[in-house]
Amino acid sequence: MTTRARKRIDLTVVTFDSRSDFEATRTRFDERVPQLDPRVTLSLAISQAAWPEVETAITQTLGRTGFLAVSRVDQGALMSLRGPALHATQYLVGNPLIATEVIGSVRAGSLFAPFPAAIYADRNGVHVSYMLPSSLLTTLDDRGVAAIGEQLDDKIEDTVAEVCDLA
Repeated sequence: MTTRARKRIDLTVVTFDSRSDFEATRTRFDERVPQLDPRVTLSLAISQAAWPEVETAITQTLGRTGFLAVSRVDQGALMSLRGPALHATQYLVGNPLIATEVIGSVRAGSLFAPFPAAIYADRNGVHVSYMLPSSLLTTLDDRGVAAIGEQLDDKIEDTVAEVCDLA
């Protein structure tokens, strides 16, 4: 028997306007939120690494912000083939060590940890947007997970303000 449940949630998207062009903004984001090399996680999983080894390996890959990009999709590269250049890059941002706490407490947290962010340019300028972690994690109805979301809010806000040259 298959069941289906639906739950409406109220999400908050935060957008900062960058003072720089798209490439400079994306470069600064990539420096502060480095991309996780999938070979690192694959190697840890294959070797059945002990958790302290995992913590060490992940900690070494984190940016000084405490975040990394679990994935980066350059949406604009393919979409630009249709016509004018389109500048848009989507990220899944997080910290696997924190995600372990979230998902360990509430398995549905795997929907929100890591959380989405994007850098894009439009006629009004260059923007960095992200889904506010607390707005995602509070929907899981767990106080500890909600508190993690609030901590992540401050960290990502500081990171994006710096990326946009506002800090």
